[in-house]
Amino acid sequence: MALVNIATRHFSLSRITSYSACVQRTYSSYHQADETRRTIINIPKSSIYQFGASNASTPVFCDFGWTVNEGEAWAVVGSSSGEKGAVFQMILGHFLIKPSPPAPGMFPFLSVSPTPVDPYTRLSLVSFSHRPRTAGGDFYDYTARYGAVRDEDRITLRQSMFPEMIPEFVGPFAKEEEEKWRKEHGVAAGDDLGTLSPEERKRFDDLIDQMGLRESLDLPRVALSNGQTRRARIIKAILKKPEILLLDEPLTGLDVSSRPRLLSLLSSLHVSRSPRVILGLRRQDALPDWITHVALVQGNRVTTGAKEKVLSEAEAEDLYALSKYSSKLKQESGKDRKQGSLLVDMQGVNVRYGPRTVLNGINWQIRQGERWHLQGSNGSGKTTLLSLLTGDHPQSYIQSHLHLPAISTNDHVAPTYKTQHRKRIATPHLQRAIGVVSPELFDAFPRRHPGMTVWDAVGTGFDGGFVPHGKEGVGVIDDHLNEQQRRETIEWRLNRTWEVLEALGPSAWSRNSGTDLCTSKREITARFSKRFFSSLSPGEQRMVLLMRALVGRPPVVLLDEVWSGMDAGMVNAARSYLRGENEDGKYAIGENQAVIVITHWEEEVPWGANEGVKKFRLDQGVGTIVE
Repeated sequence: MALVNIATRHFSLSRITSYSACVQRTYSSYHQADETRRTIINIPKSSIYQFGASNASTPVFCDFGWTVNEGEAWAVVGSSSGEKGAVFQMILGHFLIKPSPPAPGMFPFLSVSPTPVDPYTRLSLVSFSHRPRTAGGDFYDYTARYGAVRDEDRITLRQSMFPEMIPEFVGPFAKEEEEKWRKEHGVAAGDDLGTLSPEERKRFDDLIDQMGLRESLDLPRVALSNGQTRRARIIKAILKKPEILLLDEPLTGLDVSSRPRLLSLLSSLHVSRSPRVILGLRRQDALPDWITHVALVQGNRVTTGAKEKVLSEAEAEDLYALSKYSSKLKQESGKDRKQGSLLVDMQGVNVRYGPRTVLNGINWQIRQGERWHLQGSNGSGKTTLLSLLTGDHPQSYIQSHLHLPAISTNDHVAPTYKTQHRKRIATPHLQRAIGVVSPELFDAFPRRHPGMTVWDAVGTGFDGGFVPHGKEGVGVIDDHLNEQQRRETIEWRLNRTWEVLEALGPSAWSRNSGTDLCTSKREITARFSKRFFSSLSPGEQRMVLLMRALVGRPPVVLLDEVWSGMDAGMVNAARSYLRGENEDGKYAIGENQAVIVITHWEEEVPWGANEGVKKFRLDQGVGTIVE
């Protein structure tokens, strides 16, 4: 199976990325000990439909048969988050199965319970491939994590783990009410675990230590890094004691040291059946050694079976594509890139919350034409540093030397920029100068704006805001421009929008998979541009937000976990466009732009060290340039 198209995480059957050094436990003894071979999930060959679908409807999955036995460790693998997600939603009972599984149902192992039990109450899903907050589509203020000033934002990680144990006291008499409640219930001050049993407390403490979150327990929940938040969500799901825990893309956003720690914990939990774990992985993800079986999702077909058998069937195509991509990389390596004017100048930058120092004396200069890889473990301060660059952090105004790009000419098509102190730059101007793709932006971007289309969403990139502007949907045009300049500006923006839509839209990734061959690129792109943003899959939404970050050619582009949620075709299309290797030969990034890629996987950076990529590493708030 391999992911080929991520381009350098060379993942093939002959050399599957291994975590065996950290996961010493094997499943051989476990198989021998479990002689009963109980059936955990049983779905005979069936077709899977949306509820309410007519008999003539196309099924979500055709001829889908799946049996999971005790002692097997499964991963559901798909090219896109939608493919994996559909399998998990089916397990959770959100799809119609025809014919239905025979008695005792889809989960035979639960039928041995002495009392009737609803099987769906014994399942838990934690997904990192979709938008977890404000699922209704409203915008939420993701900058709250930098201040945590609202009452609901003061809740600590420890408190959030057991919200039913300690009530949330808010308002002017919150302190007095909490003291009264603690006295009535015999809960000591500072004890946020309430009335947990000793066994529950020990389990909580063990999980917190195993996940490396002990020092984060008393931080406001909104102040946690993305990786810390993800680990905390997994712990919270485990504490609910499900029989089966479904984890969709659990490694996304985790730093190098956290991955083996998490996988070791999941292996141990699965062996002890507390709970049984089923992973959801992308095709480009490394497959843990302790996984024994794979359900490979390809469109509406699912191939299930032993890991080696399933992977061998998909390997040849992947290796062929990898060889093609590798040869292209060699042809493009060794490019010289000019360094231009200064775009970002940080000197002695600090961020503190009371006694806690998040960033300490950061010195970093970024110039035109540079490509940077920002590195650092979860909680090292990367997100805080980026929030200073975007101006989202309130402490960006008080830095003694934080110079960011500001418009210096009134060129109506391609303005030039010079650095100014952050407090002298209006936030709307800064938003125009910094293109951003990040998990926070993905979560916050509004889905409920009336009728917001893909075209509208991409067009917001010209202003950096969240609301479409202008009759053509390509942003606000400056009032001081004369009529001819306005027409030239609009024409350039329209052409630029079509360019990024064609380079990163379905005409790029669907052609890679051999579909829509009889339809022109512009027709495919036009149809896609009219779709509602809220109707897109998570991967498609992330591609649109990448288009948004690139469309206005801002002087600085921040790509934070940019590949998260994308399928292999999308990743290939995006990398090709960023590197100027797409079939049109157009570059997403110009010579006057700087790019900062934030990822824990070095191979996810679109450019290699031989192409001049520089590295800036954060370690406990201290930044250094890695030579």
